[in-house]
Amino acid sequence: MIKFFRKIRQKMLTENKFSKYLIYAIGEIALVMIGILLALQVNNWNENRKTQIEERDILQRLQLDLRDDLKNLQFSIDFKKDIAESYGLCLEILSEETIATKEEFMTHFSSILEIQQTNLNMTTFKNLQTTGQIRLIKSNEIADNIVSYYNSDYKNWESALKDYTRNITAPYILQFDYLPQKTYTDNYGNNLKMTGQPKDFKKPEKTIDDYKNNYFIINTLRQKKYNIEALIPRYKQLINNALELDKTIQEYLDTQQ
Repeated sequence: MIKFFRKIRQKMLTENKFSKYLIYAIGEIALVMIGILLALQVNNWNENRKTQIEERDILQRLQLDLRDDLKNLQFSIDFKKDIAESYGLCLEILSEETIATKEEFMTHFSSILEIQQTNLNMTTFKNLQTTGQIRLIKSNEIADNIVSYYNSDYKNWESALKDYTRNITAPYILQFDYLPQKTYTDNYGNNLKMTGQPKDFKKPEKTIDDYKNNYFIINTLRQKKYNIEALIPRYKQLINNALELDKTIQEYLDTQQ
């Protein structure tokens, strides 16, 4: 009987050790799992933090590009307004609504071959397209507005004006009459002047009446004035879009701090 109780006692001790070992093993496994989960959580936090920093850097660079665009667009508006006004004065002279000499007419007509285009600063946007990093911008609204801004149709109007000037206006004007004398000051302060005056050559100049009786001159002034006046509102809309996009980006960045 004594042996029987000893066996039972030994069995209970053995089972108790096993239970303790099992509890210990489960605890060890739980600690390992918790460690893995914490490591994953820290890694995810680091990745999210890294992505957030990259996103902020991208958006801040876009803001700098937008602010650069604002200056260029305003310059283009002022420049185009001056040219459109000059073309309007030319048409008034050619229609004899305003009486002027040829010299006075040529002062306003001298920009007829000018091609001034506005190029948005697309450095950051093109990089986003090339690398696919636009996906880092979590706000779908901002991402969509960025794509929309850089795909404005203003380029179509600029291209039409450039092509018309280069391919139609320039060839005709260059063989119709002498170009008005032009001077230009380069970045080094050098004054550059067009060689020769009409009086230096045998072929006579056209008179103001020659311009008044020329359908091409009249129509090219009308066409270019129309094109410029259609382009200016698109520049203005781009300015509004740039300001709104800059504001939206800043509000978004403020919420991410």
